[in-house]
Amino acid sequence: MKYLYLIPEEVRNAKLISDELGEVARTGSSNAAYLCWNASVLVVGGALGYLGASFVDDNLLNAIIAFAGVIIGFVITAMLFSGRSQYLTKMTYEQTLLYAHKTRYMLMSQINTLFAFLMCLLFSVLTMVAIKSGYLHAPTALVFASGFFVLGCYRILLLPFQIYDVHSFALDNLIADSGESTSSDIKAKTAERLRLLK
Repeated sequence: MKYLYLIPEEVRNAKLISDELGEVARTGSSNAAYLCWNASVLVVGGALGYLGASFVDDNLLNAIIAFAGVIIGFVITAMLFSGRSQYLTKMTYEQTLLYAHKTRYMLMSQINTLFAFLMCLLFSVLTMVAIKSGYLHAPTALVFASGFFVLGCYRILLLPFQIYDVHSFALDNLIADSGESTSSDIKAKTAERLRLLK
């Protein structure tokens, strides 16, 4: 504990968040399927990169790097706005807990998407260095770049559905709350009319 001051606070915070994300991941009902599915997509992407290594040049890598940069910006923006809803005050305590869980799970998924494209970016740059150095006959970096690119693309396709799920949940709760409010208004007006008729 006495050496804790040697570790920057942002690194310690990252560790705390990583632990929290681990807890969020463990609440999922299909963790094994999640890991196997994503690993399979990564392997398929890597295999495609290995088979297509002869077609890779600077232009293709530049296009992938530019695409990954745009997607990274989009994912970070989506993460910043995830969970922000003007309807939160309309929820009960139980609804708020469920909404918070859905939002945390979506943020964890977005972080995984972000890391997939960051790793794609890193390995694409390493592949460009390998091409310039003449070492592409051992295309390890290219295999990883391709694998993470395909994984990132798969994950980015899921993102709109996750965002919809969270917002749909908030809107459903708003509709239910509005229905209860309307019902209580009608009951109050009916009671008032009955009182006046007497």
